[in-house]
Amino acid sequence: MLLSRLVVLSFLLMGMGCAFSNVTVTPPRGDISSRIKGGQGREVVLQVPFSDDRPIRNRCGMEKNGFNMDTANAYCAKEPSVYLAELLANELKEAGFAVTLTPQGPDPLKLEGKLFQFFVEPKVGFFTFTPEADIHIRLIAASSSGLAAERDFYVKAEETSMFGTEGNFQLATEGATRRIIKEMVAAIVALCDRFPGVGAPPPKSVQISLRNIRGQRG
Repeated sequence: MLLSRLVVLSFLLMGMGCAFSNVTVTPPRGDISSRIKGGQGREVVLQVPFSDDRPIRNRCGMEKNGFNMDTANAYCAKEPSVYLAELLANELKEAGFAVTLTPQGPDPLKLEGKLFQFFVEPKVGFFTFTPEADIHIRLIAASSSGLAAERDFYVKAEETSMFGTEGNFQLATEGATRRIIKEMVAAIVALCDRFPGVGAPPPKSVQISLRNIRGQRG
């Protein structure tokens, strides 16, 4: 009985020690490819960065001790409103879209995003400190031909662990980031398939050589 109590106490003390240290999360490292195709060269004008409408903007999360108390901060190495928009632009290009900042064709799909939530904090259990990341983004789509649509994307990802370490906070935010980017790309492909005229690249002009015409007549 005494041994079991000492084991529990040691876990609590170790968790509390980690809980008083700030952590920093970074944009996902390595490949986050959603492997979604279907852009077909259609033009997307994407607002970068997203507007930042988070209720808490001075930090990206919190640490907690064994008593579920807020004890330290989680910070973002780069503003999530910036890098989430950049990641979406990259994945849309990978899917086959022509992503621009200013319109090039007659009826591009115009997209803007609003970031409502980006926060990671541990769920504190008896033996676990499991960082859980929440991301909430609203995409607003419009076109010159009259398309107007919006959709909210909300994802949650967690990394089960015994301690709220910086590495586990990172893994939780990476998981949520990959998930929401993939969902947004899939939704944009589906929207363009539903309205195939929107974003369609302008027809390429065909130049005919006068020399060839004269040759055919002769």
